[in-house]
Amino acid sequence: MKILNGTTFATTLIMVGCPLLLFSTLNSVWASTQPPEVKVSMDYWAPYYSPALAIVPDGASIHVVNPTSSPHSLTHDGCRGTGSCAFDTGAIQPGQEFTIHSLPPGRYSYYCVLHPIMKGEIIVIPDHTVINQGATDDYRTATHAKKTQ
Repeated sequence: MKILNGTTFATTLIMVGCPLLLFSTLNSVWASTQPPEVKVSMDYWAPYYSPALAIVPDGASIHVVNPTSSPHSLTHDGCRGTGSCAFDTGAIQPGQEFTIHSLPPGRYSYYCVLHPIMKGEIIVIPDHTVINQGATDDYRTATHAKKTQ
């Protein structure tokens, strides 16, 4: 069957369809190997951040949400004085969100500038992992395990 200027349907399918199929397959593989986005939510009571300890794979983003009725921040302890400031969300208004893009592996203690009693910690681990977050009573826990190859 001829399509355009003597080109057959089979030739068009091979020239157009195969690269699209390859791109689609590579895109799925690429998407499945990206680290997950980890969510940190503010809360009204201790420990004030959920989870209070977020274990994050290297390269993952931290999505911060504020469902409370007051503004809050996630400010790295290093931002105080002369330290190295890894992140500072500024005041996140009620109902607003903020994304901290990937951090290098390490431990990052943080607090709320507006309410210094609010404290939490992010641990970025140097390999891709599976994050399991569960809750027991009012305390949040986070565990990790190496992703099976």
